[in-house]
Amino acid sequence: MVLFCLLQETHLASAECAALKIGGYQHVGQARTPHGGGVSISVRGGVGVEVGVLEKKVPERATVTLRFSANVSVTMPSAHFPRKADVFRESLSALLGASRPLVVGADVNSHHVLWDPLRPSDDKGECIVDWCVQNDLSIANTGSATRRQPGTAALSSPDITLCRDCEISNLKYTLSPDSDRYWITFDAFVGTSLNVIAPSKPARALYAWNKARWNDFRKLSDEFIFRRMKRSAKGEDALSEAVARGIRMAAKRTIPKGKGVAPPLWTPELTKLDKMVQECKNERKRDASIRWRRKVLADTALGRWKDDASLLTADGTKTWSLAKAICAPRPLTSPVLVVDGHPLTKRQRAQALANVCKARSTKALHAPEMKIPSTRHSTFRAITEAQLDVALRELSSGAAPGDDEVHCKELKQLGRVAKKCVLRPLNCSLRTGQAQAKRAYSIIVPLLKPNKLASSMASFRPVTLTSTLCRLMERTVARRVRDCIEDKLQPQRAVFRLARSTLDTLMQVTSAVRRRKDGEKTAAVFIDYAHAFDSVDHGCIVRQLLSFGVERHLLAWIVGLLKGRAAHVRVNDTLSEDISFTGDVPQGSVLGPLPFIVPVDSLSKWLNCSPVLQHGFIADDLTIFCIGHDLSEIPQNIQQGPNCITNCLAECCMEVSVEKTECADLSSFVFELVWSNNLTSSFLYND
Repeated sequence: MVLFCLLQETHLASAECAALKIGGYQHVGQARTPHGGGVSISVRGGVGVEVGVLEKKVPERATVTLRFSANVSVTMPSAHFPRKADVFRESLSALLGASRPLVVGADVNSHHVLWDPLRPSDDKGECIVDWCVQNDLSIANTGSATRRQPGTAALSSPDITLCRDCEISNLKYTLSPDSDRYWITFDAFVGTSLNVIAPSKPARALYAWNKARWNDFRKLSDEFIFRRMKRSAKGEDALSEAVARGIRMAAKRTIPKGKGVAPPLWTPELTKLDKMVQECKNERKRDASIRWRRKVLADTALGRWKDDASLLTADGTKTWSLAKAICAPRPLTSPVLVVDGHPLTKRQRAQALANVCKARSTKALHAPEMKIPSTRHSTFRAITEAQLDVALRELSSGAAPGDDEVHCKELKQLGRVAKKCVLRPLNCSLRTGQAQAKRAYSIIVPLLKPNKLASSMASFRPVTLTSTLCRLMERTVARRVRDCIEDKLQPQRAVFRLARSTLDTLMQVTSAVRRRKDGEKTAAVFIDYAHAFDSVDHGCIVRQLLSFGVERHLLAWIVGLLKGRAAHVRVNDTLSEDISFTGDVPQGSVLGPLPFIVPVDSLSKWLNCSPVLQHGFIADDLTIFCIGHDLSEIPQNIQQGPNCITNCLAECCMEVSVEKTECADLSSFVFELVWSNNLTSSFLYND
């Protein structure tokens, strides 16, 4: 995530620089130098910024300090040494500033093998290297070119990146299409924990929904969306952005902000002190305000306790309620992830979980290439207003919004004109078979599985958080696909289907066991897939959906959603680097279960071919059982299940977790199942 944007040689006036429109950034300063170009300074919102003096003498420089907390800050000067100017230690020392973490980006117009292997070293370069050694500055350059000579193919590296008391990584140089310079980007780590510098994600506004003026919202949303739709360029991306912006503008004017739930023991005085702490820039005054706020909070809590204690009686209800609250078990704080005995920081946790998700969701090497079906000779069925209304009613009002900051409640309250405008990007996307660019990009929130250790990365379930408009489109497509395949799915499949639940499979297995005749034995095997949602092959999904007769436009849209997925992993307010997926279905999304249950449904067909086996599916868990009189035949009959599973799952590029595959401990008779990977599992049968 780019926090700090420094545009050099902009050749713009101050007013022009301030008018630069860069999404998510605020213009905080502009330097106009007499020899070099201008420097426009833009910083992402939510970051504390202090702009230093804009010096026009040699070296020409602009200094910005980014503050993230009372103890975490970094100073970033941008400097320019004219070509004919000499480089001295005195002029270089002007870049040092205060004794805090420092990142220097300088156009020194000099050469040294440490940053410019294309040119021979000169005296200026030697002076800079000696100065860096004396002042404990590190040179972060990788040797790549930073400039291309205009009109020629000659490359040079006159720009250097220096750092002190911090760490620079992931340094990249990308040629700018508008100038002879290269874009220079990097990740900056500051502090002893080496947390990547990242802004606190602004908390979503808490709306007072009960005070919303919905009639005005419908009128304004109709007006704003229709107006922006007329001015928008063609294409699903532009149309979707027009809808989202119109909804946000209407909500801002008609839905008041809520105050949220007040913290316990919080008073107006504490609210005032909290605001003072946030706005104070002087570290000494801020620390004093924090100490005073802590004292006021302690005094308030003690006073509240004295008032409540004076009202307690031996037979009062309040006394017993207080005693129960004191004796109630306290929830334990979740420990951080631990790797090799060392706890990870937020940034490291996010990146570690991202690496785990990427490793799990990688396409199998032996999997064939996915063939995208052609829609040339197929009939396109547009999404109607009635289908849109059904999808809107199915949206959960309490669901968290995605990056588009559009709430489900707002979509449900749209007027008639706005709903017609919403249909345009949805039908445009379905007709072309291409998902919106932002839909292929999502945020993954790791949720801790029940009764699992929070210190292990394997204990988290990656839930995909997409935009609200994407969820609306997914619900529309999912309903069409479900209407097409519901009657063709095997009856043993439960969960992820309408009017079916876990209870159906439990009743099926229980009734089959209880209906056995005298003397019959029952053996049951409970099978678990290894990373079921993360390993299913996209090509298998396409083939199975085609065999079910799903419309080709729907199939092409699903392929566009699955192919080329990219995401962040978010831990609290910290994001990981972008990761891409090549072989999974998104968990937590509306459409995610359908591409999973369709390929696995072929396994039910294979198991139904065996007359001695019965089975039931609960999500990605499979139960196989058989009933018989002869003890010697039961292991042979059960072995047909693993043989069938091995052959079927090879087509879907999925695997069985032999370690998690179990059965109920109901007897002392033990038999073994043999899997294709030469692993064996011991199971017990019901006597």
